Amino acid sequence: MPAPPRRKEVGISEEIDVRINPTFVERQRNRYAARGVGLIILINSIAAIALLVGLAHGAASDQNLKGFADAMMVFGVGAAAGLASIFFAYLRRLFRLERPLQDTTPLRWLAIAAAIAGAICFVAGLGVARNAVSSEKAAIPPAIISPDTIPP
Repeated sequence: MPAPPRRKEVGISEEIDVRINPTFVERQRNRYAARGVGLIILINSIAAIALLVGLAHGAASDQNLKGFADAMMVFGVGAAAGLASIFFAYLRRLFRLERPLQDTTPLRWLAIAAAIAGAICFVAGLGVARNAVSSEKAAIPPAIISPDTIPP
């Protein structure tokens, strides 16, 4: 039986040059940021639409109607803040393409602040809607209250 041929030994000290394209990293960051801000706009918009549907079906009585209107306003401001964040990010990219040496840090921070404001508005809108539903006036529907059922 013949001996197997000897394999050439490879040195362990060989290095592999791996470079990451910086534009790839920037594209990935932009994609994640756009998805995040898009979700902020989406959740605020869906919440406002859900309140409108609830109002259309008579879920709100006259007592807590103002609370629902306030919650819809907060959700609307949150969606507008998300849109403002996208606008500031667009302006920043536009200025960086036209004038690469110009500092665009303020636009970046405005975009981040607007995205955070949109998320805060969503949480605040949920709180306002919860207060509108769980108020004492909203706990008892007006059709159930009669003079016989009022405690002394």
